[in-house]
Amino acid sequence: MAEFKIPELRRKKERGEPIVSLTAYDLFTAHLARDAGVDFVLVGDSMANVIQGHSTTVPVSLEEVIYHTRIVVRALPDMLVIGDMPFGTFKVSADETVHNALALFKETGCGAVKMEGADESNLDAIARLKRIGVPVMGHLGLLPQRVHATGGYRIQGRTEKSRQRLLAEALALQDAGAFAVVLECVESRCAEAITRALKVPTIGIGSGPHTDGQILVIHDALGMHAEYLPSFARHFAQLYTEGLKGVREYADAVRAHTFPGPGEYTMVPQKAGADGESDNEGAQTA
Repeated sequence: MAEFKIPELRRKKERGEPIVSLTAYDLFTAHLARDAGVDFVLVGDSMANVIQGHSTTVPVSLEEVIYHTRIVVRALPDMLVIGDMPFGTFKVSADETVHNALALFKETGCGAVKMEGADESNLDAIARLKRIGVPVMGHLGLLPQRVHATGGYRIQGRTEKSRQRLLAEALALQDAGAFAVVLECVESRCAEAITRALKVPTIGIGSGPHTDGQILVIHDALGMHAEYLPSFARHFAQLYTEGLKGVREYADAVRAHTFPGPGEYTMVPQKAGADGESDNEGAQTA
C-alpha cells in the first residue's frame, strides 16, 4: 500500500492537514492505531525501551525489528507501516545499509524503512534504495541511537550553527529521495524553518507544533508505563492504572474463591473425546 499512502502524506502537507502517527509493536497496539485512524504506523526501535526494558534503543537487533514489523504488517494490511532500522544496520557503509534495508523491507512486507542521520553513506543508500523501490523516511535532531556519543538526550537546533546544519541535512535527505523526515527534539523555531523549507513532510516528536505531523510512542500516549513520561509527551489515557486495577480485582477474586464462577467453567462435558476429556471449543489457553 506504500505507493498509495506515501503520496497522500505529501498531499496532506500541501493542504495543511496535520499528519498523525503512532508507534506499534504487536496486534493490540496495531489495532488501536488502525481503529483510531492514524495516517501511518512506525514499528520503532523504541521497542528496546518499552517492550524489552532497555535504557536506550541501541541493543535492539534487526531480527527483533523484523519479527515485530511482520506482526504489525499482518495486522494492518491496508495501512502504511514503516520499519525502523536499528543501531549497527546502517552508516557502516552504503552497501551494508542497502543490504539491511532490503532485508527489513522484503522479509516483513512493510511499506517503507526509517533510518537516523544524514551522513554520506546514508544519503548514498537512500538514493540507491529509492531507485530499487524502497521508500525511506529520514530522522534528524536527537538521534536516540547516538545518545552515548552525544552525551544524552538534548534539544537540538538551539544555536545558529546547529540550525544551519540541521536545515542542510534535511535538504540533503530530501534531495537523496527521503519521502519524509522525522524531527526529534528539535527547537521549535528551527523545526518550523525546516518544515517551511522542505517539500516533503516533517513529522515532529518533541519539536513543537509547527511540523507537518506528530508521532508519539504509543506507550507514552496511552500511559502504559508507570515510571517514566518524556517531557514532550502527554498521557491521553491511563492504561497502566486501569490495567493494574483489573489485575488486582482478578487476584482478589481468585483468593476469595469467586473466580471462576458459575458459567465461567465447564461443569458437564459438552462432547467427550476418546480419552474421556471434554472438548471446550473456543477456549483461550495460556
